[in-house]
Parts: sequence; structure tokens; C-alpha cells
Amino acid sequence: METSLETIQGKVRRGRGIGKNIGFPTINLKYAGKLSGVFVGAVEMGEDIYPAAVHLGPRPTFFDGESVCEAFIFDFNDDVDIGTKIVVDVFEKIRDVESFENLDFLKKQIAEDVENIKSWYTAREFK
Repeated sequence: METSLETIQGKVRRGRGIGKNIGFPTINLKYAGKLSGVFVGAVEMGEDIYPAAVHLGPRPTFFDGESVCEAFIFDFNDDVDIGTKIVVDVFEKIRDVESFENLDFLKKQIAEDVENIKSWYTAREFK
């Protein structure tokens, strides 16, 4: 596995449900670090490690200014309980944080980010 740029540990907290509503449900943590953008990541829950797309920093599309860690785990359909302890490792930046005109543009960009991150994992034969 690659060396991580940052490791974020915390308890899952309730999000706003926007990711779920557009087809990209996320696991959410508080984030007080300095990184910002969309990253290749991995989520550790218990003994399992899952590849993920990770957003760190503010969400300017929603004008909330709060800095968050949002992880979208690929092909993961289980519910994760609020308060579950997880670890998020962040490996490589894909792009900067952007503001989108509407949810359709955001959804299209997230889909592109996910494909780029899956390709990153495929090139490294991550299972």
C-alpha cells in the first residue's frame, strides 16, 4: 500500500444525506486538518479496508464553510452506524475543491472522480 498523506481517525457522524440522494453515499467525519480537495483514499473499519474517494475540506457548493471528511466507499452497500470508529487514509490528490452550479454538475464530477480513483487502484492491483 502507498504511504498516506494523512490519516484521519474518528467516529462516524450523521451527514446531510446529499451524497446518498445523488447516488454517492458517504461516511462522514469531523476534519480539522490542512488538506483540501478530492483524494484517493482507503477506509478501515474493523479488520476490513475499502478503497474510497475522499473529500477533505469545505463544501462551497452548499455554502456551509464547515471542513469535513467525506468518504465514498466503492461497491459498498452496508449501513455504518453513527459513532462507529473508522480510519481514513488519504494517498493522492485528484483535484481541488470546487463549487458547482447545481447537483447535476456535482454528480457528474463525482462520477469522474470515482472512475479516476478506481483506475489508480487498478494500476496498483489493489484488491
